[in-house]
Amino acid sequence: MVHRLPWRIVAALAMLSVGVLLLGACSSSAPQTTISDASVNNDRIWSVYTIIWIAAAVVFVAVEALLVYTIIKFRNKPRTAHGRPVPVHGNTKLEIVWTIIPAVVLVVIAIPTLQIIAELEKRPSEADNPLEISVIAHQFFFEFRYEDQGIRTTNELHIPVNRKVDLVMTSNDVIHSLWAPRLGGKVDSIPGRNNHMWLEAKETGEFDGQCAEFCGVGHANMRFKVIVHDEAGFMAWMDEELNPTPGGDAAAGEAFFLNGPCAGCHAIDGTTAAGTVGPNLTHFASLPQIAGVVPNDEQNLRAWLANPPAVKPGTGMPNLNLTPAQIDNLVAYLQSLK
Repeated sequence: MVHRLPWRIVAALAMLSVGVLLLGACSSSAPQTTISDASVNNDRIWSVYTIIWIAAAVVFVAVEALLVYTIIKFRNKPRTAHGRPVPVHGNTKLEIVWTIIPAVVLVVIAIPTLQIIAELEKRPSEADNPLEISVIAHQFFFEFRYEDQGIRTTNELHIPVNRKVDLVMTSNDVIHSLWAPRLGGKVDSIPGRNNHMWLEAKETGEFDGQCAEFCGVGHANMRFKVIVHDEAGFMAWMDEELNPTPGGDAAAGEAFFLNGPCAGCHAIDGTTAAGTVGPNLTHFASLPQIAGVVPNDEQNLRAWLANPPAVKPGTGMPNLNLTPAQIDNLVAYLQSLK
């Protein structure tokens, strides 16, 4: 015997489900939405979304209309001795029609999709005057190198508005995937191979990004920011990067950094520290976060220097067992690197 739920319970569950969906759509904070686009790239992608949504809406309405029509028209048709509808064994014309219609829908969607994919995969030409940036993915941070300008940053991609940016992407260890949802699609960073993608932001501001390919225990914390400047702001940022303010009031911390284990992995422009394993720390004090996971303040910096794996599991930076005095000196030095 089949027990059915009372219709009131079914209706209540349906209304609750719809309510949850509606409440989810009411959020005013959606930093990683792909719908609120901020780039020429996402404009192209959105044009394909629109075609797909229209096609899906047409199919949905047609299917539901046929379903309602069938329910009404055939509700009183002859039944078998067991009270079931008389089975229908095939309808060649109908089967041909419902095979052709989905094929046509797929072709309508495929043509513009392939056109947009080809357009987004094509690298900018010299006539576009692109800004070329090398992207090296590490466990678990992104390094951005402005080779022509001699600038390196960590987890911060600075670009000018209304100018194409050519990203040349690779990885230092495992496969990663760079994704800034409001600015473009995702492209893998693969060891030993250069992949390419381009961006062209159409508004200034800060945009969230993350690694979109599982890459280890620290994957969830592999985040970065894209800071889009106007032309004057971008030139001012480059000037500041090329003329770093040296730390002069933390001599002991600087000496320990340059002559100890720190310089083996990290670089600071204008000094003898030229490591490439860890992120460049030239403007460490200006970074909003430490290792992309905690705010960059004195308390968090002390905790990081005391035991990095405890702050960010999976990090490549080991616990160096620093003394309290060494931590004090390093904090003073690193906080002077603005």
